[in-house]
Amino acid sequence: MKNSNEKEEESSLVKVNEEEKVKKVKESYLLGLIGGIIGGLIATIPWILMYVYGNMMLSALSIIIAAGVFYGYKIFNGKITKKLPIIIVIESILLVALTTLILIPAFYVHKETGMVSIEAIKTLYANEEFTGAIAKDAMIAVLFTIFGSGAITATIKNKLANGEEDINLSNTEEIAKIKKDSIKKIKPIFEKYNAFEAEHGILKDEIKAELKDDVELKQALNNLKSYGIVKSSKGRLYYSNDAENKQITTKKKDKSKVVSIVIAVIFVITMIGVVAYNQIENVKPVEVSDGVVNFEIDSSWEEFTDMYNSGWNYYKYINSIAPIGNEVIEEGDYSKYPAYINISYYPVDTSAITKIQDVQDSMKEYITSLESAPEIYEEEITTSKNGYDLLKLKMQFSRTPEQVEYAYYLLKGDTLACVDAYSFNLEDNEALFEIVNNIVDSFKWE
Repeated sequence: MKNSNEKEEESSLVKVNEEEKVKKVKESYLLGLIGGIIGGLIATIPWILMYVYGNMMLSALSIIIAAGVFYGYKIFNGKITKKLPIIIVIESILLVALTTLILIPAFYVHKETGMVSIEAIKTLYANEEFTGAIAKDAMIAVLFTIFGSGAITATIKNKLANGEEDINLSNTEEIAKIKKDSIKKIKPIFEKYNAFEAEHGILKDEIKAELKDDVELKQALNNLKSYGIVKSSKGRLYYSNDAENKQITTKKKDKSKVVSIVIAVIFVITMIGVVAYNQIENVKPVEVSDGVVNFEIDSSWEEFTDMYNSGWNYYKYINSIAPIGNEVIEEGDYSKYPAYINISYYPVDTSAITKIQDVQDSMKEYITSLESAPEIYEEEITTSKNGYDLLKLKMQFSRTPEQVEYAYYLLKGDTLACVDAYSFNLEDNEALFEIVNNIVDSFKWE
């Protein structure tokens, strides 16, 4: 008969075995691969931010991608086998290629044009200068990745060889333990032969006889070789007490590790802050005034003077593709044209225009007189936020070139102001509607 303690112990063993079985069932190469991709992509964030928004190519940051792949693989319960180092290297290289050749160009296009499309990326690659630069950067990044993943996979191989299953890259304490255990097993052999100097080393046949095909002893010897404690000289092995004593304390290593992590976290937070700040600045309203009128416009719109219109002229690439470098725009290629805004004001003939309805009638007469009238013509009379009479017009032309235009007129006495926005890309419709309404809401006579 089993006593209560034996039954309890047996029950605990059964429970542990069941937990181990559940753990093994949950482990999966597929889940690990998915986790590796996610972890690797997260690790690319600092690199992308520095490249696109910091205008710096820090290929060394690609080294952390391998670490991201490993931890992603582990978090998603990927199988820990001898295939893991190969998986990490392959996934890391593929992610570096994806980041360099697709993600970075996509972020770059978004930064310059405010949108992302396959056509825009194709146009970017059509530029030989960009293609050459990105190809060079990709090769350098791959080399750094191979270097970084090699260091990580070497650690993993060593741990797998020691029979470890719960593998971590942070291994200061583990290495100290392995070193201590290996010294305990191997040092007595060298003491037996007094082999502590290169001139009095142990012959390979002698050390082989001492190991007696013991797997643990062989691994312990290999560990000490890798730590530089057991050295080779003229075909003999000897034990270096100096190498054993030259050990950095765990406390210092832990402190260094914490400092490194803090620096990395601060770096990532800083870069995210820079990107967020740039994005906020790009949509921050800028106040414009000439002493007569005053309005606000998002700073993402670029002002230019090379325009026949009077007043203020702005442009922005919203959904169209901006020319790259010295690219020449072919005549009639409206896909390379930005959206435009003109803001102006001028006196009116009070004998013809005294109220906003007069402006409405005048514009309707003008539009209907055009040889090619717009397919869509919408009008509305209302009052602006600052109390001015306001006429809103929307015109859309479906013929070539396609065009959408918003023309808003504000009347104050004998002065008429106009906010006119148009684009040859119909996808800019909503963006133009929003910007024109924002400008008109802020518009006022001083």
